[in-house]
Amino acid sequence: MAAKSQDKVFCGVALLLLASSAGWMLMQNSKINTLRATAGVPPSSTAYVPAGIDAPVVSTSTWPIAPSQTRGAEWVYDVFTPPEIYYDSSTSAFSVTPPKPPEDPDVKVAPAPPFGLTLVRVKPDAFNLQLVGYIGGEGDYRGTFENLVSGETVIGRAGKVFPDLGLTIRKFDVKRVHTASKESMTTITTEATAVVVDNKTGEEITLTNLHRRTKGPPFAILKPDALPVVQYRAGEKFQVADATFTIVKITDEPPSVEVRKEAPALKTPVTKTLLPGISPDPVPEAATSATEPAVASPFPTGN
Repeated sequence: MAAKSQDKVFCGVALLLLASSAGWMLMQNSKINTLRATAGVPPSSTAYVPAGIDAPVVSTSTWPIAPSQTRGAEWVYDVFTPPEIYYDSSTSAFSVTPPKPPEDPDVKVAPAPPFGLTLVRVKPDAFNLQLVGYIGGEGDYRGTFENLVSGETVIGRAGKVFPDLGLTIRKFDVKRVHTASKESMTTITTEATAVVVDNKTGEEITLTNLHRRTKGPPFAILKPDALPVVQYRAGEKFQVADATFTIVKITDEPPSVEVRKEAPALKTPVTKTLLPGISPDPVPEAATSATEPAVASPFPTGN
């Protein structure tokens, strides 16, 4: 009897749980139906009309005409329009032609004012005494020296004094130098060297017959229009009429000089690289260069 009573209790509990689950499911189903009913779009009496988009506001502007560059008034070009560069075989120089204004292709650009300066040559600042060669044989070598002040060629060995230069030869030697290169076999060169002493300061200077000895930076020998030749070093300035010229840089190899010109007639300074014997300005084909005139310079020219 006790077992049957327990079975009845278990069955009753199971039926109660089943009834509770069924009731909970009915409640959730009612909530889901309510959400479905409220999510619908209410009917409208007017048809859907798409809204238009306003066109964007576009503004245009014109770039100004490119100004002249520092290299000269003829070097005028836009960002995407490079200059036209031409080579003149008669002068062995490059030149540019300024573009015509786009608004009026018939307008011609006025030629730039002449630069007014020509490079005659680049002159090294040579030491007053140069070793140019040697004579004699083993144990009796003597050097061949060039005195740039007097213009004489002198033969001498250790102990030789140059009174006008204030120099004395302390040591003279001749030896063979072996030079190896990747392109060819080892070459043997005979080199003469001389150690000379400044009699006032005691400074020792080594001379060789393979290279000329210099004291400092080179000079630029320049010819202004209708004026004597002038001689200056890099960094120096000089005046010609109302124009001021500045020597920016002097190059030995190859010889060239970079010069900047400033004048009231120029909107901006003009910088040009001058080559020996080539005028930076257009010249008639019949014009010929004369012999180098005397140098008018604050520096001594006998070196």
